[in-house]
Amino acid sequence: MSIFSRKQRLGKLAIVRHFVWPHTGWRRALKYSAYRVQRIDGSPNRVAIGVAWGVAVSFTPFYFLHIGIAVAGSWLMGGSLLAAAIGTLFLNPLTFPIISWVTYNLGNYFLPRSIDLQVGKVPSMSYIFDNFSEVLAPYFLPMILGGFVLGVISWFIVFIIVRELISRYRESRGRIRNKNIIND
Repeated sequence: MSIFSRKQRLGKLAIVRHFVWPHTGWRRALKYSAYRVQRIDGSPNRVAIGVAWGVAVSFTPFYFLHIGIAVAGSWLMGGSLLAAAIGTLFLNPLTFPIISWVTYNLGNYFLPRSIDLQVGKVPSMSYIFDNFSEVLAPYFLPMILGGFVLGVISWFIVFIIVRELISRYRESRGRIRNKNIIND
């Protein structure tokens, strides 16, 4: 048992609860993430590129590939890889249903209506895997299209906002440091 481990291990339900609702609350978790982004080494442009990639990729339905895609895109554009990974936190248990619904509906807006939702009919997992194109593809294609559209739009918006916020934060930190040096 190390110094930093818990005296009593958390149960499975407690682990799930902490994942869905952080112990300190979402407000503090988001505030901490924003603080981490502000303190990342690199120019405001590099950090903004990374965060923008992370948020943009969060709109795609490639859920288990988000960090990899965001880091690769950020690397290609010379952005911060850590900021890209942090930016993917935009997709979380609270935003997942909203993002999925919006991307699906936006994609369906651009595509002809291809599926009718059948409430109450739940296919087995073996049927889903054997008939992927028949069962999941009608959902997947609209989500890819909607996610791409929202991802491109969000990339530019997030890039501009994050770059400005980091520039202002670092500028104010520099003034405070200079003021403290002069007063000493």
